[in-house]
This record gives sequence, C-alpha cells and structure tokens, in this order.
Amino acid sequence: MATGSKLSVRDEVKPFVLIAAVVAGIVANRLVNGRLAHLDWIANIAVFVVMFAVMAFVEVKDIGVAFKKIRPTGLALLTNFVFVPAFAWVLGWLILRHYPDIWAGVILYTLTPCIGWYLIFTDLAEGDVPWGVSLLPWNLTLQILLLPFYLWLLVGKVVPISVATLFGSVALYLLAPLALAYGVRTLLEHTKGHEWTYGTYKSAIGEIKMWALAALVITIFAFQQSFSGLGLVRIGLIIGAISLFFVGLFALSLTVGRRFRLGYADTATLVFTTTARNSESVIGVAAVAFVGHPLVLVAILVGPVIELPALLILSRFMLRLRTRLSWPDMVAAVDAGPPPGTGQTVDSGSPNQHPPVTMLSSSVDVIDAPHPEGPPALPGPIGGGTLMG
Repeated sequence: MATGSKLSVRDEVKPFVLIAAVVAGIVANRLVNGRLAHLDWIANIAVFVVMFAVMAFVEVKDIGVAFKKIRPTGLALLTNFVFVPAFAWVLGWLILRHYPDIWAGVILYTLTPCIGWYLIFTDLAEGDVPWGVSLLPWNLTLQILLLPFYLWLLVGKVVPISVATLFGSVALYLLAPLALAYGVRTLLEHTKGHEWTYGTYKSAIGEIKMWALAALVITIFAFQQSFSGLGLVRIGLIIGAISLFFVGLFALSLTVGRRFRLGYADTATLVFTTTARNSESVIGVAAVAFVGHPLVLVAILVGPVIELPALLILSRFMLRLRTRLSWPDMVAAVDAGPPPGTGQTVDSGSPNQHPPVTMLSSSVDVIDAPHPEGPPALPGPIGGGTLMG
C-alpha cells in the first residue's frame, strides 16, 4: 500500500472542532436567550469567507482527462448525481419523514460529492488516484450546476424554500466565492509566483478554512432564536440516518463496480468518490436559505463526524475485498502470466490463506532475478498537501 497518503492533523481534528463549535454556539445561545438573532449578518460574512477558502484551489482545467475512461467516468457521475440523491431521499422518507428539518439536513449533506480528501482514501485503498483527480472538476462543476435543481426538487418538497432565495444564495455563496478565489489565485501566481501561491498561501488558506468554519458554526447556533426540538432522540436519528447512508452508498457503489465489471482500482475509486461528501459547500446555502431551521444545520454538521471514521474503515475493508473477490483486471493479469523468461510469481498475501496471483498494485515488490539496469521503479505516493472534502 502506498504510504505517502495520510490524514493531516487538520483533517483529523476537524470533526472534533466542529462538534466543539456546535456546543459553544448552543451554550452561547442559551446564555443570551436568543437575543442575538439580529446579528445574523455576521454569519453571512463568515459563510462567504468559508466558501472563498473552499474554492481557493479548485481547478476545472482537467475535465478532459476523465474522457480517457469513458465508461467508469459515466458510471461515477451517474452514481453521484442520480443514484445518490435518489437514495438519500428514499432513506430519509423511510426513517425521517416525521422530522422534516432533519430529513432536509440529511439530504443537503448528501447532495454534494467531495472535492478533495476522497483522494486520500482512494490512495489508502490503492485505487486509481489519477482518475480520481480527473473526476474532481466534474464533481465540482456538476454540483454547482445541479444544486439549485436538487434543492428545489428534493429539499423544497420537505421544507418550503423560496426559489428567489435559493438562486440568490447559490449565486452569492457558491459562484461569487469561486470567481473571487480564482481571480485572487491568478493574481498571486503572477505577482508572488507559483511556489509561494501553492506553498505559503495554500497553507494559510487551509488554516483559515477550518477556523472560519468553526466561527461560522458558532455564530449560526448562537444567533438562532430558538432550539426547540433539539434533543438526544433527534441527534440519534441524525447519526443513525447518516450511518445508514454510508453503509448503503458503499454497497451501491461496490455493486455498480461489480455489475459493470470494473477493475479493483476503478471500483475503489468509485467507492470513495461516491461515499465522501462535501458538507462545506452546502453549509452556506443552508445557513441563508433555511433561517429558523437549526436542525437542518445540525444534520449537515454531524455528517463529517461520522464520515471520517466511516471512510477509514471502508478503505481497510476494500483492501480485504481485493484479495477475497475476483476482479477483471487481476484475472487478466493472471491469464497473461509472468513476462517470458522471468519466472516471476507475486504473492498477494499469506501463502496459507490465498494462492499466488499477479497484482496490479504499486505495493508489490518484485524480488526474483535482478534486473540488468537496476530494480524497477515503483510509483511514489500522491502529492502532499491537505485535501479536505
């Protein structure tokens, strides 16, 4: 397994920072008894700062790369933007239809695919990281274009929302930050250079994003007029619904990969581009479009707390499935046999548990006859830096 990909300290503590921010906001709300509702404009500023940070290093120039894998790319986009919203809506109807605010929040959390840290888990599971990178601009572009439609079609049927408010919030808190972030990044590359922009500036943006998000959460909850209905039962419903969502999405994406005979690496990539979500993209829209519905925001914010351990578990489980199931790419490699004259055999695991097979993975070391030009070069880990969904 590639060892270069790991969660940064910022990624690891993010769920706990968000939970602490929720608690701090609720405590502040109780202390002032909802008398800060007129200061909601501060939360709107925080929303814009968070969305600017989220969009700061989003690239859309590599969309064409995905066309090199037409069928897997089509399956990934179909799963993310058709199957996932439908599955989230049906799941909510089954267990949350009597709690419309929670239902709306769970749908919002599930609508937007991750635009970053799914690559970490793809690499941990030894999926196809380059293909995963090429999916990123597609995920970003389609979620921006389709979010207003999904909010009207799915969420608007659960919690009424004004169409004008919907499109206004998307324009102000998604499109405007994207355009401004692109302009700032381009200007800095010309004035400060590429290395400074993608080094010092990118690191600073990562810190700004996490702490601005924490400040946003505190202000959102502190400035609510009331938290009637927020209790352990409803928190339990949110946790249960989102946990079922991750289990269901894993089963769905794995089934799609197996049904259409994708190789292991492509299936692993499909699993993580499908299960990882981008809650930060919808927080801004939810904060503006669903004023007075705090449970909508609670559902969105609980999601990342469950998502991190869920994705870590799934990455380990996928590695187990790699040796326990038959995959088309590995079968083809076995049928082809070792290179003529080498007599090489690669063992996929313990000789007591699995027969020797040929593996298409960067973690395999070839240890047979020496190569006259030196040992074969193994591909290195994906680039460093913090990737957050």
